[in-house]
Amino acid sequence: AGIRFIGPTPQQIDLMGDKVRARNFVEKAGFPVAPSAIEDDDPATFNARARQVALPLLIKPSAGGGGKGMRIVRDLAVLDAEIERARSEGQRYFGDGRLYVERYIESPRHIEVQVLGDGQGGVVHVFERECSVQRRFQKIVEETPSPALSPELREKICETAAGIARSLDYRNAGTVEFIFGQGGEFYFLEMNTRLQVEHPVTEEITGIDLVHEQLRIAAGETLGYDQRAVQSSGHAIEFRIYAEDAARGYTPTTGPILVLHPPTGDGVRWDSGVLQGGEVTSAFDPMIAKLIIRGADRNDAIRKADKALKDTVLLGCKTNTAFLRRLIAHPAFVSGDVHTGFLDANPQIAAEPELPAETLQVLLAAAAVSTRPMRDIADAVPDLHAAIGGWRN
Repeated sequence: AGIRFIGPTPQQIDLMGDKVRARNFVEKAGFPVAPSAIEDDDPATFNARARQVALPLLIKPSAGGGGKGMRIVRDLAVLDAEIERARSEGQRYFGDGRLYVERYIESPRHIEVQVLGDGQGGVVHVFERECSVQRRFQKIVEETPSPALSPELREKICETAAGIARSLDYRNAGTVEFIFGQGGEFYFLEMNTRLQVEHPVTEEITGIDLVHEQLRIAAGETLGYDQRAVQSSGHAIEFRIYAEDAARGYTPTTGPILVLHPPTGDGVRWDSGVLQGGEVTSAFDPMIAKLIIRGADRNDAIRKADKALKDTVLLGCKTNTAFLRRLIAHPAFVSGDVHTGFLDANPQIAAEPELPAETLQVLLAAAAVSTRPMRDIADAVPDLHAAIGGWRN
């Protein structure tokens, strides 16, 4: 039909889309994976083998993604029940109830590496992204460079990702994700054979247009450059703007977009799927925009981010912008000392701060006078004046 697919080969998508097969491939290629038990190896002994993996455990659907169906187990007494819950969710979300269990790394970071391959032997990494700030195993903030990595660790984890891509003779853009332990150890998590939501931060620090590279590769071109040509400068942070109420357990919100004024300024990028006059409904994912900030360094990026979040105006539907401002003001975030359980360990960040009594009284008064009965009273013409009719002095 003369149509060329922009992306990896079907075989690469199929292999890396199955977490169990992907894990086995990576392990056989000599790259690090966490200790685990895989149901496909012998379904009859899966539960027994899972018990032999040291606690704590993380149960995952083989076909999973987005944190769905994942379960952390710290007590073997509940393992069987959690396996069945995970299986049920995997079947419901992905049509596949197969599972695997791996050792859960306590307070880990989630670090991923962007890769590009031309399918003709050319592969480079485009540095890493820190994705540790999450809720319900789903990312909220992504940044690059990772504040956790020394130059030596950065080279090691990025070259591991590139090595995995080379083992596949990978074609197009992809992301290799790792769990990173407090001691500097890291293990393969999964590979996403597509462009990620958070790819703009990589573009901001490298100047490489990843979408343009995808098109070139799909057209049959080679990369035309090697790893030495890929350089980075500055710091970039992406914030996922969600229509949700963080104080109510990150519950999705809906409503009309009455007013929308995105932030602007040097180093500010706004990628959005909504417009003023539109509506946020429950039919779609609650992420409605991405705010990407580029700074000279991490402190500069955080400073710019706070102003941009403050300047973001979206009326009619509650969003998480105020929550994000509280998050980036937290001392642990400022110092870069975060992990995937950071928000669970600090629930006060999600909680709405109490309003001062004076502010609350003003808001209540404003709300009261905007109601129809109060407007009718305020707009009513006194009987004496109404009796005058059209008479003028």
